[in-house]
Amino acid sequence: MNASVRVGAALLFAAAVAGLSSCAEISPRKGPAVLSGRVTFRGAPVARARVALFERYDGSGKPSLRSVITAQDGGFRAEAPPGSYFAVAEGTFEKTPVFAFSGQNPVRIDSGARWLGMKAVPAEVPEIRPGSKGRGAVVAGEVVSGGVPLENAFVTVYSGADSGFKGMGIAMSPPTGQDGRFEIEHLPESSYFLVARRRGSGGMTGPLEKGDLYGFHPANPVYLKEGAATHIRIELVEKEKTLSYSEVTSGTETVLRGRVVDRGGRPQAGVYAFVYDDRVFGHQRPFGHSGRTGADGTFAIYLDRPGTFYLGARENFGNSPKPGERFGFYDGTPDHAVTAVSGKAAEGLTIVVEPILPEGK
Repeated sequence: MNASVRVGAALLFAAAVAGLSSCAEISPRKGPAVLSGRVTFRGAPVARARVALFERYDGSGKPSLRSVITAQDGGFRAEAPPGSYFAVAEGTFEKTPVFAFSGQNPVRIDSGARWLGMKAVPAEVPEIRPGSKGRGAVVAGEVVSGGVPLENAFVTVYSGADSGFKGMGIAMSPPTGQDGRFEIEHLPESSYFLVARRRGSGGMTGPLEKGDLYGFHPANPVYLKEGAATHIRIELVEKEKTLSYSEVTSGTETVLRGRVVDRGGRPQAGVYAFVYDDRVFGHQRPFGHSGRTGADGTFAIYLDRPGTFYLGARENFGNSPKPGERFGFYDGTPDHAVTAVSGKAAEGLTIVVEPILPEGK
């Protein structure tokens, strides 16, 4: 497949890969599962905080599946049936109410134990100010990190929890300036989840990498009223590590393994491999994906079930592939299909990527 053909194919699925860290769920496995970790606020431990695990987080205050209280060093240990959970912490640090929402949510725990660092932020409350006619409901405010205004951050508005707070949402702010300010208008009056992210790459979308920043507003869902301007402050914390899909689904042995290379057979680092369960690479999230490839170009995609999947790779997620971006499909079969067998690994798969050419070339 030449590069110009690849551009057309890429456009069919570009919108689907906007925020695909949230992928297929894994069926629960038998055996004990333990989530342990520590809650901190600006580097200091938060004692007596409540850490709760929710199967679905909608901010309604409904009872959590499990909750535990942190020790003096901020440490906690929670046992739960194997599954995927939203980990949330609330507490007080030196009279300051604090809140933590794990950047790895939903967190997958299988048999055995998993560690989770939870960085808390001040539990600030939205401020309702008079708005202007004809602008609908407006949300505005400031994005900060460590109390300092943050440039080039994006605030995303989600209408509900079904997306797991991943992807493009229903609205997104322009990048913040040096003052960290943002504003989003013309929203229907309703409750929304507000999430801010700043990627070191400067991109609007895609999986967060180590060193990127994220923030989930403590008052979510925030009610935005028609004709009013709701002002909020979102504090971002640093993502501790890059969480690949393989880490989320380490309990399964149904896996696709291989390498991403260029036309000369040279390994390609920094590329994601992905699969769909439909041969039409349409406007939905991929069924699964790997982490970024390393220097050897190898990838692993862990799956929750066997079946036929359609395999490809690209350099960045979000929007249409741009000229110069590495992109390609698995060409071992005419339709890019691979077969995943339950409990086994399909090895030796090779995806060839090459830079997208500008249109007309």
